[in-house]
Amino acid sequence: MLHLEILSSSDPLAVGLYEFEFNRVHIGRSKKNDLIFLDSELPLQYMTIQIIQDKHGPGLVVKSLTRSPFFFVNGKKISGALKIRPNDVIAFGENKIKIHAFAPTTDETDLSEAFKGFAANASELRFALDFIEEVLIEVEEKTQNV
Repeated sequence: MLHLEILSSSDPLAVGLYEFEFNRVHIGRSKKNDLIFLDSELPLQYMTIQIIQDKHGPGLVVKSLTRSPFFFVNGKKISGALKIRPNDVIAFGENKIKIHAFAPTTDETDLSEAFKGFAANASELRFALDFIEEVLIEVEEKTQNV
């Protein structure tokens, strides 16, 4: 379980409390993410926040999924990955996310490996789906600017 709050966003309707019942939250512009930010500067898949288990017990890690963009945690510039705690604030662009609480979930279905297998075996379909997603994002952005 991951409980977080979007403190600010370029999309004012996104501001508020969120609770996810799984151990990893994907963040970016793509409709495939758990948290979708309609920020044209963001990559389709930007970062993850993941509950991990190490020798000290459960922890939380924020990780960039791209090389070039960076983000801030409590005002400190970060690239790559960083272990975070409740009350930490993650900022990128106009967006700020505050972590409230987390607890590992044992009953989680992770479909990411199945999706990778599907994409590898159906490259033409994967290309078509990516193209459709990009077109939908462009249409959505254009309608918001009207």
